[in-house]
Amino acid sequence: MFSCGVQDYPTYTYQIVNSLGEDYLVNYCEQTNYPENNTRVKVFRGKKKVMDYNGGSYSGCNSYTPSQIVFICKSGDVDYYYLRSQLAEYIVADGMVDLKTNYNMLMLNKSKSEMKDDEKKVYSKTSGTIRSAISAEDVEKRFSACGYSSESFMAFYNYS
Repeated sequence: MFSCGVQDYPTYTYQIVNSLGEDYLVNYCEQTNYPENNTRVKVFRGKKKVMDYNGGSYSGCNSYTPSQIVFICKSGDVDYYYLRSQLAEYIVADGMVDLKTNYNMLMLNKSKSEMKDDEKKVYSKTSGTIRSAISAEDVEKRFSACGYSSESFMAFYNYS
């Protein structure tokens, strides 16, 4: 059990095992300090914490908990993951990198017109890093093996 903040809240745990055999343990709790409700999520692969993030709970705690996770690639000391929740799809960087985004998560399906110049640079640099580390064919195979749609990720992968 982990602490969710100043006060301890009930922690819920579930497991995601994708078809590649990757096993993830998800811990989450809902902090209800109205009006600042919050959902805290931590994801572990074995004993390694790969994600730790917060989301507002106004649209429901389950909106922020992951339903799909797959390891994409490793580049240097950084592991890249794809994560899908009810609200959005993300690329998550775990390791010694600063994506200059909240919790090192990049939201997929964001149009260029919605992005600030800094975000565009981060997207371009991160997609280039991932392209250098894994081929499009291998990415497609990973998504296909898991039964996940790769459409959003491939749009990011090909971002320039």
